[in-house]
Amino acid sequence: MNLIECLKNNDMVVPNYDKGSIIDVVRTIYKYCGYSYKEESINSKVKQYIKNKKHILFILSDGMGSNLIDSLPNEMLLKKYKVMDLLTVCPTTTGCVLPSIATAEYPAIHGLIGWYNYNRDRDIDYCTLLFRDRKGKRDLGKLEIKPNDIYRYDSIMNKLKRKTIALFPEKIVNSNFSKFVLNKNRFAYNSMEEAFEKATNNIKNNINDETFTYLYLPYVDSESHHNGVYSKNVKNVMDEMEKELIKLKNQKIQDLEIIIIADHGQIDITEKDITMDFEKYNQYFYALPGIDYGTATYYVQEDKKDKFLKEFKKDYQDKMYIFDTNEFIKNNIFGKEEISEYMKSNLGEFISFCKKGAYFVNTVEDAENYIGKIKGSHSGFSKEELTVPLIVIDI
Repeated sequence: MNLIECLKNNDMVVPNYDKGSIIDVVRTIYKYCGYSYKEESINSKVKQYIKNKKHILFILSDGMGSNLIDSLPNEMLLKKYKVMDLLTVCPTTTGCVLPSIATAEYPAIHGLIGWYNYNRDRDIDYCTLLFRDRKGKRDLGKLEIKPNDIYRYDSIMNKLKRKTIALFPEKIVNSNFSKFVLNKNRFAYNSMEEAFEKATNNIKNNINDETFTYLYLPYVDSESHHNGVYSKNVKNVMDEMEKELIKLKNQKIQDLEIIIIADHGQIDITEKDITMDFEKYNQYFYALPGIDYGTATYYVQEDKKDKFLKEFKKDYQDKMYIFDTNEFIKNNIFGKEEISEYMKSNLGEFISFCKKGAYFVNTVEDAENYIGKIKGSHSGFSKEELTVPLIVIDI
């Protein structure tokens, strides 16, 4: 059974980026904001829903998949103004998708594969967004690694011809990754109410200028992980976001468009946690498994590939499915463009993905924080994880 057959047979999605993806959304927005793209690089179906308004508020709500939006009451703005479903990029993990939002490139190009990555040049396992190594939890800067050694492709937000700001939670507003996304005019917030207030005030204070405001909201994702996708905690977050959107809409700011997407969806965990005996498997590896908890890549020594595959298939039969990395590349799983050398260098020799509703505790240093404690997950290939909404509210 090949990769595509495996995905289809296990009720999973084979990515087809021609039908409209988050890349098409950001390219359309960035083009309106003064960055040059060839018309054929933008999906016309997506573009028809996004207008070139004077003020664009672009909200990325982490973890808010179409499955969650579709479960809301019809009268809620978040559901009422959903115009279509989008495909996110693969792997469906924040560490991969947020760089795609910033660069407007598929992972096949920008090469940042997920929460966990491996740098061959420095022989180091690291966390992409945290900019620190996995084993010693040291900032990569202390190891003489610069942000542009990791973030190789430019963030388009730094090149827009509008007054541009970005809003992040206070604890990450000055992180290396946030600085990469926008190198100036980043502002912190400590609550959803404060985030919307700062976004609104920025637009009103610059009402005569063209503006672009990027707002990153982490709340749906964190509550879904700890409490489940359809939990009361997630409902409370959705109700709070709805309340803030109503407040903003009622202000009737002229020539404003609010565009809302997610980096990925989440699926409730229905299977037993999948763990790995690293004492057993370390003999095969030259680096720790990368990507995330639904999909993982394995860096396997050349002379131990056959033994590794034999052991893996025996231990994880009907739990995880594993294929040669070239299967993912030739089937354009990571994007439509030809894969970059940087992406090739970041991937291991094999890639696995979990059975639907399961997740792999892909960590050595803090597994106790995950085993038995995660109720919602992502980075896999289910429809719930791959399908995100495009919500467009014109004012």
